[in-house]
Amino acid sequence: MTDKNVIIVITDIQILREVLPSIIEWMDKLTGDVKTILLHVKTDIKTNIINETQLKELMKEFAQHGIRTKLKQRTGSLSKEIIREAREIGAFAILMSSDSRAGLSKALATTLIEELIRYAPCPVVVFKPKLLKFSEKI
Repeated sequence: MTDKNVIIVITDIQILREVLPSIIEWMDKLTGDVKTILLHVKTDIKTNIINETQLKELMKEFAQHGIRTKLKQRTGSLSKEIIREAREIGAFAILMSSDSRAGLSKALATTLIEELIRYAPCPVVVFKPKLLKFSEKI
């Protein structure tokens, strides 16, 4: 059994909550001592500001599913700080959520994902919310 350091990047709490079941399912398959870091990077971009209360609530949600987390906050460039954290802790994987619906956030998410895939020292797993469920009629 080996230690596995997993980073879960927080860019949008609402989307992260939508994909939480998929993240939990993925994490449940890991063996060994899994250490999970919820990483929030404060940037100059003023969209989707996340406060301390929201971060603590998110930690509780993960704990309810048996995933103990440690919260880390950094300030700076989103991709650079995620990559720096991954290198410093010897990350096994970086998990993040992304919503491909449209708009500026889509362009920023695409750029971030491309940079992480190119420069991260570990795999990057992107979880997308399901826009339609099989039980829904279209």
